[in-house]
Amino acid sequence: MTRPSRLLAAAGLAVFGGAAAASITAAWLRSSPLPPAIAAPDRPPLTPGPPRRVGVVVNPVKHGAGEALDAVRSSLRRAGWEEPRVYETTVEDPGAGQVRAALAAGCELVLAMGGDGTVRQAAAQLADTEAILGIIPLGTGNLLARNLELPFTDPAGCVQIALHGHPHRIDLIGIRAKLAEGEEVRQRFTVMGGAGFDAQIMTDTRDRLKARLGWIAYVEAGMRNLVARRHSVSITVDDAAPVRRKTRSVIVANTGDLTAGIRLAEASRLDDARLETIVLTPRSLLDWAALTWQVISRRRGLLPVIEHLHGRRVHVDFLHHPQPMEVDGDYVGEVRAFTAEVQPGVLRVQTA
Repeated sequence: MTRPSRLLAAAGLAVFGGAAAASITAAWLRSSPLPPAIAAPDRPPLTPGPPRRVGVVVNPVKHGAGEALDAVRSSLRRAGWEEPRVYETTVEDPGAGQVRAALAAGCELVLAMGGDGTVRQAAAQLADTEAILGIIPLGTGNLLARNLELPFTDPAGCVQIALHGHPHRIDLIGIRAKLAEGEEVRQRFTVMGGAGFDAQIMTDTRDRLKARLGWIAYVEAGMRNLVARRHSVSITVDDAAPVRRKTRSVIVANTGDLTAGIRLAEASRLDDARLETIVLTPRSLLDWAALTWQVISRRRGLLPVIEHLHGRRVHVDFLHHPQPMEVDGDYVGEVRAFTAEVQPGVLRVQTA
């Protein structure tokens, strides 16, 4: 191993931004490609099909939004389609109302142009409709784009797939969460949601650092939350008996690829009608190091610091203290309990 790779490998301590370079070490330790997040049949080349009415839900503050919107307009003109209807998100409405407006205007294809939050809002509103979601990722994580194997570093390529790709049905995960104050909230997400350490990182990551450093900004928040007390939880998968654990995080995954090539879920795919519950139980820095090694090397270690449970529904109770919860990076609130259930094939999304 070269000196730079030894330095990178030595930097890793914990997954999910809980250590300085766990994501970077993945590139060195990985020896085989990731399994696809969706089934991948042979596809013909991308060519414009029959004209569709297109709506674009765009986060106007994202870097590159103007250029991406120009690329959409140019591509539509070349295809002989009508001009897109454009709906800008706001702080008060990050996408749901804009997608509903696009559907009311008769849009058959709705492009989500922004980060994971914009994509999640669009996916939730387009579920259970025949309208198709196209993704033009402009965010930091771009988790759904990664798991669909979209060229998220190539905006022009994403525009072509979003407009002229092939629709594929994928699952969403629906959650019902009981907040600390007693209120019940319902959400849908596309990739992952969790309560505990992961959500604390999301809420503690400084926007200024995220804008400058991208996914590395989560490392700083992770280091601040690395050593903390574990929490008692009860976990029930489908109709099995409840199990009790002391955890740092309970994560529900629709699929498994994170930033920088790390795969957290074992086998979940976006179209398999199942979810995966990932229970993280590290207590010490040694446990975090073991957890990181198990995730990035995809090998089971000697220390039982990560557990994978598979099913269609999971109920999680935090027995003593509510925990922060996030879905696809969006903060939900402090929750006492939540139920997550897979919603098979409810969303049509453009793929290559």
